[in-house]
Amino acid sequence: MTYSLERILASRRQILKGAGALSAAAVLGNRALAAPSTAMTFAGWQYQPQIVDENVKTFMKLYDENVTYELITGDYHPLAETKLTGGQHLDMLYAEENYIARWHTAEWIRSIDGLPGVEEIKAGMFPVSVESLSLPTGELCGLPYYAGYNTFLYNEEHLSKAGVEAPATWDAVLEVCRKLKADGISEAPFHGMWQQNWPNMSWHMFACWYSEGAKVFDDDGKFVDEPALRKILEVHQTLYKEKLVAEDIMTLPGEGVPSYASGRHTFMVVHDYNHKVANDPAVSKIAGKVRNALMPGATRSTMAWTASYLMGAQPVDEQRVWNLLQFFGGKAKDGQYHVIKRWALEFGLGSGYKEVMADPEIVESFSKWRDLKVSSEQLGMATSRKIGKTIWFPEWDMFMMQQVQEYIRSGSSTDALVTALADKAAELKTQYQ
Repeated sequence: MTYSLERILASRRQILKGAGALSAAAVLGNRALAAPSTAMTFAGWQYQPQIVDENVKTFMKLYDENVTYELITGDYHPLAETKLTGGQHLDMLYAEENYIARWHTAEWIRSIDGLPGVEEIKAGMFPVSVESLSLPTGELCGLPYYAGYNTFLYNEEHLSKAGVEAPATWDAVLEVCRKLKADGISEAPFHGMWQQNWPNMSWHMFACWYSEGAKVFDDDGKFVDEPALRKILEVHQTLYKEKLVAEDIMTLPGEGVPSYASGRHTFMVVHDYNHKVANDPAVSKIAGKVRNALMPGATRSTMAWTASYLMGAQPVDEQRVWNLLQFFGGKAKDGQYHVIKRWALEFGLGSGYKEVMADPEIVESFSKWRDLKVSSEQLGMATSRKIGKTIWFPEWDMFMMQQVQEYIRSGSSTDALVTALADKAAELKTQYQ
């Protein structure tokens, strides 16, 4: 099936007009008469909502169930928090990992430890995904929506014309970008997710910080001012100052992926699944030319994460909602990964399950658009964002994105920025004690 670029990149942050809640049971007509009269409620963000609706219908047919699916348009997490604060009942909802502890503390979601089959499910996941989906106490609190990491992409044709290799350090990134620009190969060689809205600038910066070996936060949740952190900040300020990035990089739609797919840029730090988009001839002008390399930097690490499906604190029926959670975030009762496998094959989203990522059909599919050896090595070196388990981190994260954008644009002092980031972390830690 061929999708337009807009559909493939349907962002969780875009405003979709006319969307709202709908009962999938109603769509299925008479079949739903045997289903429970009380619908389970499920809320999700703006990624392929038409497919989510199809998945809901499949679940309902398989389990003879009744589900109301609500699409939350706009900036998902703040809007979801507004709904939850206002008392809206939700049986299942999405969340990125750094909201799990916060929402559990607010008593909006519950742990799923102790539910039937949980230990077997945990054993089948990659350890980094179990860690991502667990509370600070170690209790599992969700099932994987998808597992990903930020990857370093390059346009092979551009590097060949310049006669250079993929850079292994951030100093080399600057030097290669300068050459690409000077040689007229690319006016804006470097590209990344520099947009302020969740999670673009956040995930980009943490991936780059980790690649250089910056801790950012220590085990006690204290912000760490160190040379590696400052180096990454200054590299980004230099990229902007020397016009090695697009002038509108901070406001580009679709996480900046459509711009990269146009062939304007050479390098990009981006979600690994967007590599598939960049090599899709139906939507990309550089299909077949985009390769993945290890992140440049002193450690070559990156940021890895696992997004989640969570169970509401007061499910309408624990077993019914557990069935829904497992259908979307694992195996259905028929033994199939209905949702997860579709995300992998159609959109290149990785899974938190070892079995899924070893599926021959998925391995073959992924090998068509990325170097599996490189991606496996990159995942083995990836860093999970432990600080995301603190309840105050999402507020600091938003502050950080705003401040880093302004720092890059204005060319202001690194000292002032680092002080502001450290002070904000200390303030929020005190506020939430």
